Parts: sequence; structure tokens; C-alpha cells
Amino acid sequence: MAIKVTTKIKEILKKRDARILSGTEYVQGLLAEVKKEILAELAATPSDSYSAFYLRQSLASIEKHLSAFESAADRELGAGISATWQEGEEMLPAVAQVAGESGIRSGFGQLSGNVLDTLKEFAFSRVTKLSNFAFTEIKGQLTLGILGQKTPQQVAAEIAGSLAGPSIFKTIGERAEVITGLEMGRSFSIANQKSMEQAADTLPDMQRMWLHAGHPRMPRQVHLLMHGQVRGIGNPFYQAADGTPVMYPRDPGAPIQEVIRCGCTHVPYMASWGDAKTFAASWDQAQYQASYKKAA
Repeated sequence: MAIKVTTKIKEILKKRDARILSGTEYVQGLLAEVKKEILAELAATPSDSYSAFYLRQSLASIEKHLSAFESAADRELGAGISATWQEGEEMLPAVAQVAGESGIRSGFGQLSGNVLDTLKEFAFSRVTKLSNFAFTEIKGQLTLGILGQKTPQQVAAEIAGSLAGPSIFKTIGERAEVITGLEMGRSFSIANQKSMEQAADTLPDMQRMWLHAGHPRMPRQVHLLMHGQVRGIGNPFYQAADGTPVMYPRDPGAPIQEVIRCGCTHVPYMASWGDAKTFAASWDQAQYQASYKKAA
């Protein structure tokens, strides 16, 4: 039974991770496309000098490109958040079925829609801030050209350099990656947690286990220590430095430094399903193999 349960959990988490990766790659592709379009816009700069007319015309076009990115990113994020929510919602029922438990259902009625809408609205607001940041930075460079403080060639070179190199779009790309991974992963965690809370009466001996993400570049020491730890449904896994209880990975009530770039997860656990240390060890091995394949 233990093998069937752990295999099912890994199957669900693998599907979730693939969905998050797909969403991240899609948003990065959108950014690459808008970068190309804006660079083409800058290449059409008049060779002599800027004018107020050119500034308005160019900014209107750039704003249109960024607006298209924002809309497409919102659609992808919305679909991704819905998908990972459903996966989190269905984890416990799927695992319980494999374990031979009965009476576990998925779905939270109206609560699901309310929380999902809130998650999506928050993610959308963060995408809007990204496009606003890009527009403000580009407008600032073009305005310097209008004021005569830079030649058109200097402005174009600086903006093009920023877009292609380590400034505007690199920053946007990094932020977009964080937003996509965090908000889609958070959707899964919240739905998974609510599913376990809903089933607490049916499975009074059920607990939760924390699983570390694997081998990130800079793992949080506390998250490493939490790996394989088991807690009751309503008990926090640990307290943040400021005393805030952290209920689960990417807990929306936790400080930002506890959740940003966190790939950990928590899963339902019952002693009758198998030894906790054995499962944590099998997760370590699965993560090691995945990291090895990526590095190969």
C-alpha cells in the first residue's frame, strides 16, 4: 500500500511541476516576443532627432505591445492557477482512493470560486506592475532624447542594450518567473490544504508532511530542516523569524521571504500509509534523479 500511495503522490506532483514549468516558459516566450517588437519599434527611430510627435507615436505603439503581453500573460496565469488549484483539490481524494480510504470527496463549492478569483486578481495585478515598470523605464529614456540630453542613437542604444541585456527585460523576466511559479504553486498548496481540512473529520488520524523542493541554488535552511517533518492538519510547520506561523509551503499569510522562489510542497500523510522517513528518502532520490537529468 505504501508504494502505491507514494507513487500516486509523486505522479500528482510531477504533473503539477510540469504545468508550472509550461506556464513559466509560455510567459517567458511572450516576453521574448514583446522584446523583439519593441526593438523593431526603436530601430525605426528617425535618424536626425526626436520630436514630441515621435515620442507620443512611439510610446503609443510600445504601450500597445506591452498591453498585448499583459493580456496574454493574464490568460495563461489564470488558466494555470485554475489547473493547479484543481490538482491540489484532487490530491487527497486520489491518494485516499489508492490507500483504500472511502468517503473523501473533492470540491469546496462557492469557496473555491471566491479564493480562485482572489488568487487570479492578485497575480494579474503583479503582471500589470511588470508592464508598467517597462513602460516607465522606456519612456524615461525617450524623454531624455526629446529634452536633448541624449542623441537618438544614444537613447536607442541604451534602450536596446537594456532590452537585450541585463536591465529592463532581464528584470521583468526574473519577476515574471517568480510570479508564475509562486502563484501557480500557491494555488496548489491552498487547495491541497483546504482539501485536507475538509476531510479531517473523516480521517481524524491524517497529518501533513513537508517535502523540500530538492536542490535549489540557495535552499532555505529551515525548509531543509522541515523535509519529512509531519504536523497535524491545523498546526504550523514552523514559525518565521518574526514569529509568524507558517502553515504550509507558500502560505499566503507567511512573510514574503519565506515563500518567494519556494518549490516545497506538503502532502497528506497517515502512519498506516507507510513510514514517514522511508517516504521522505524516496522523495530525495526522485528529486536527485530529476536534478541529475537536468544537469546532464
